[in-house]
Amino acid sequence: MKGKNEERNGAEAIGPIVKDIISRLGLKELVVSSRVFEIWNSVVGSAIARHAQPHSLRTGTLIVNVDSSVWLSQLDRYRKNQIRDRLNRNLPHPLVKRIIFRMGDVEQMR
Repeated sequence: MKGKNEERNGAEAIGPIVKDIISRLGLKELVVSSRVFEIWNSVVGSAIARHAQPHSLRTGTLIVNVDSSVWLSQLDRYRKNQIRDRLNRNLPHPLVKRIIFRMGDVEQMR
């Protein structure tokens, strides 16, 4: 009887191998942080997503580009903590400690 991770020809399934490589290279955090960009639109909703998109995430600080000063002000004053909390609830572990909204190009991810 073959093990759970073995194919009929004795080769291992690729999933555990990829996970091991990611872990050995220290890329786990990078993979998790990429989820922020994937879930942004669904977490913030289409109205906000049309005007604000994540730009980068480093050491717990999420930089978000916003297309107008009005949206920037509203998001920074009234929605920052809510967005941070909702993002963290949708990640394997809390990753976003702080959000900085700034004026910049907004190209909505699909």
